[in-house]
Amino acid sequence: THPGVLAVMGLEAAALGECEITQLLQDKLQYEMRLQYMKHYFPLDYTVQVQYEEVLRPSNITRLRNGTVSEAALRYLWFHVSSQALLRIRQVLPEKHPSWKYTQELCHLFDALGREYGAYRQ
Repeated sequence: THPGVLAVMGLEAAALGECEITQLLQDKLQYEMRLQYMKHYFPLDYTVQVQYEEVLRPSNITRLRNGTVSEAALRYLWFHVSSQALLRIRQVLPEKHPSWKYTQELCHLFDALGREYGAYRQ
């Protein structure tokens, strides 16, 4: 774990800017952590229902990037889709699940990022 992550998680994340919050999210969403908390700890009978429109595919991002969509809008789109997916996961997790604390920390970071994007309207 990145030493700054643990120190900042105990602080009010609202004091951080978009870049710092995004860096913390990047640290938390590393492949090894996602594999541990979002795959290995999930029993096979856990399911999360999503609509086709809720899936953010790389080809769609490329098409948007090649179009007239700004980088700021793409960042907001990633934030929105990711935070909604996280909320769906939290709905099926019991509080005693091994991934509860991990997803709670992600929720705090997404909430702080949402406050940063609060003024942004698309």
